[in-house]
Amino acid sequence: MNSKQLTFFLTALETNSIAAAARKLEVTQPAISQQIAKLEESLDATLLVRDFRGVYPTEEGLIFAKHARNILREFDQAKASINESVALQNTEIKIGMMPSICNVLSIPLIDELSDLDLGISIDISTGPSYSLSGWLENNKIDLALSYEQAFASDFMVATPLLEEFMYLVVGTKSADINHQTILNKSSIPFWALGEFKVLVPGNKDALGKFIRKYEHDTGVRLNHDASYTGHLMTGLRQVLMGKSLAILPSAAFHHLEEQALVSSLKIIEPEMRRRVLAITHKNKPRSKSVIEVIGIIQSIVRAVHRAGIWRGELC
Repeated sequence: MNSKQLTFFLTALETNSIAAAARKLEVTQPAISQQIAKLEESLDATLLVRDFRGVYPTEEGLIFAKHARNILREFDQAKASINESVALQNTEIKIGMMPSICNVLSIPLIDELSDLDLGISIDISTGPSYSLSGWLENNKIDLALSYEQAFASDFMVATPLLEEFMYLVVGTKSADINHQTILNKSSIPFWALGEFKVLVPGNKDALGKFIRKYEHDTGVRLNHDASYTGHLMTGLRQVLMGKSLAILPSAAFHHLEEQALVSSLKIIEPEMRRRVLAITHKNKPRSKSVIEVIGIIQSIVRAVHRAGIWRGELC
């Protein structure tokens, strides 16, 4: 007994005709007759009777038909599961990350995928939010880890990961007297930020949009540092040198804070927070591999949040 015999039998039963079954399955009539005969021989039962009007099931044929349909259904499900497993293996997922997100997720994600040995490899690219959006829209990446300010509902679907808190970051070795006065503080009101020169990206960047929205909502205009290039590493270097301050999530600077190179003050009144999203293209259904990777990312986010590395509230 094999799946071909079951298919031939059920098709002949449903069409009441060997000829019709042959046409539907695009095989010859003798091929169908031979396979049904072999099936009957293996079962030691007559399943179909034939006359000039066509073929009809015997009582044994009706009983067997129910089992045959279940067998084929289970066979199709097993085949689909195997195909999904094969598709999952040797798959490369292209991921775009904001630099601050990459700072906490990239290495744990690479290590976790290696440990799990799922056959999934990842290709990580970093860039500003507007670059990630363009890459996703043009199918250059499969997944973007970005912020709600960059979300475009016309072509994106998102899974929330974390609502991160924002901090004013100051270099601990800054010679600026104004910087030294806040080194031992744990928080600072948004209105007080106007007293310092702060690195603010341009309007295209998600962080730039985010900060300008708070300026608009509070009526507080910050002292923007025009020398900021928008690159995270350059900005952090400017902070370390005491040339300016920065508004960043803990994901961006935790490694420097652990070395006591920077100090951070949580921004309050109002509290600054923004949502981190795992984003895919609306018109490109999430593959099993992408869903698997997003699940792993969610686990890593929970771990680094629990460790106090990425501070905020889990979504």
